[in-house]
Formats: sequence, structure tokens, C-alpha cells
Amino acid sequence: MTSGDDTDTATLTFRTRIPTRYRLILGLLGLAVLAGTAAAAAEAGPGILLTGLFVAAIMAPIVMMQARIRVGPQSIHIRVAGIFSTEVPYREITAISAGPVTGLREGMGLRILPDGTGYLVGGPSIRIGCRHADVLVSCSEPDRLLTAVAPLLSAGPARRPGRGAPPPAAGTKV
Repeated sequence: MTSGDDTDTATLTFRTRIPTRYRLILGLLGLAVLAGTAAAAAEAGPGILLTGLFVAAIMAPIVMMQARIRVGPQSIHIRVAGIFSTEVPYREITAISAGPVTGLREGMGLRILPDGTGYLVGGPSIRIGCRHADVLVSCSEPDRLLTAVAPLLSAGPARRPGRGAPPPAAGTKV
């Protein structure tokens, strides 16, 4: 957890990288492809090296992928792989809890799941229940994130930092 990138001191940002064992697996696959490309270049000429560089350019961002959860005064902003993002206003949240530990089987990046959408890089996660669908997002510190969000969910608009939306309706699981 780090302080937010914004100047707003009420913003917290949680960053989760792909677990080391998955980075090693993906890195070794990338190295195997590069080795195969180098062997093919010895026979086919230097043109094949462009293919190896292309593969390396694709593998590097995958190995370095991370999920970012920004807890702001009015909403939770989620971003994965630097390009897929969503924002969940607190007024839309019906429940929030620790989710399952995910891995290669569930996939990484933006995932369409049976009960919602996943922003995954592997490892522990949190499940955000919303009015229309759930959001599952990788978070290496789910307990700390839940602790940070709890006061914002239970606070009324007058107590919430900034101008806010109403809290979840009484009787909802938060």
C-alpha cells in the first residue's frame, strides 16, 4: 500500500504484481521463445530476430503486469495491465469481502467471469458486490484494503471526505 498518486491525502493506492512464481514461469517461456528465435536466426538469417524482439516486447509487459486499486473519497478505482479500468462508486457497493486466491487457471488481465468481471494478476483478491454484477480484483493486502474502505462505506455523505453519494441502503452487507 502506498499513498495515492494524487494530491488528495484521503486517497490510498494498493498495487499488486503478478506473483513471483508466475513471473518466473512466464519469463522462462519468453526466454525459451527467444532461444528458439536465436536458433532459427542462425539458419534463416537476421530477419527472424525481428520476431524475437516482437515476442520480447509482448512478454515484458505481461510479466510486469499489476493491478492497482485506488481508494478515493467517493469511489474505488481499479486498473489492471495499465489499460483496463473501472470505477465503483460507494453507492453501488452492496457487499465487499476477501475473495479467492486466483492464478494461471483463472487467467490474468481483464476477465469476464460467470458472476461479474475480474481484474486479475493472480494471488489474493477482493470481491466487490455491486447492484448489477460483482467485481473481483487482485489485492495482495485484502484485509488492509477492507479496513480502509469500511469507514467510507459506513459514513454518510456529510462525514465522507468531499461531496459524496449516499451510503449503501440500510440492511445491505458491507
